[in-house]
Amino acid sequence: MATTESAQRSGEQARTKIIAIALQHFGQHGYRGGSLARIAAEAGISQSGLLHHFGTKAALLQAVLGARDIQDLVTTGTSLEDFAEMDFDALLDFLVRVVRNNVGSPDLVRLAHLVAAEASGPDHPAYEWVVGRFRFLQSLIGDALARGIDAGSVRADVDTRGITEWLIAMAEGLENQWLLDPGVDMVGSFERFVAELRRSVAVRD
Repeated sequence: MATTESAQRSGEQARTKIIAIALQHFGQHGYRGGSLARIAAEAGISQSGLLHHFGTKAALLQAVLGARDIQDLVTTGTSLEDFAEMDFDALLDFLVRVVRNNVGSPDLVRLAHLVAAEASGPDHPAYEWVVGRFRFLQSLIGDALARGIDAGSVRADVDTRGITEWLIAMAEGLENQWLLDPGVDMVGSFERFVAELRRSVAVRD
């Protein structure tokens, strides 16, 4: 029993190490430019040992993307249940926390952008993740606006679709600029945008 538990812990530790290394590797080279042999070498195991844990390169990428999503939740102190109750103010606070944390996690940001650029069709193993992430953000913002309207904190005549598109475009666009030029004030620019957006949607007395 103890041997089995020790083997399980060892396997989990190996998977965690491989995912951390693969995240950096895919973040630098993308999926298509990624090398299982190099990831395995950096992890201190053989390529066959890596495939024992993940099976395929596609499975490894999907594990990395899943770990990325979990890290976003952990670092912002958010649970999936929180999303079901967020009003628009709370959602904006959450997005600001994400942007602030992203400054310290360039590999996570670069990974998302490289994979999104590559995954232009369903043949790419990250295509469903990219599309699902976009649809999730759309739904998250739309639902939060609807709750704000119902609660009387958001104007009933706001352009819900437009605000959703602006928020996603601002976050993604600032990340792109920041990846090219780390001197870009991604956090400050996003916070100023959010402050203006709060004022523009607020119910006026």
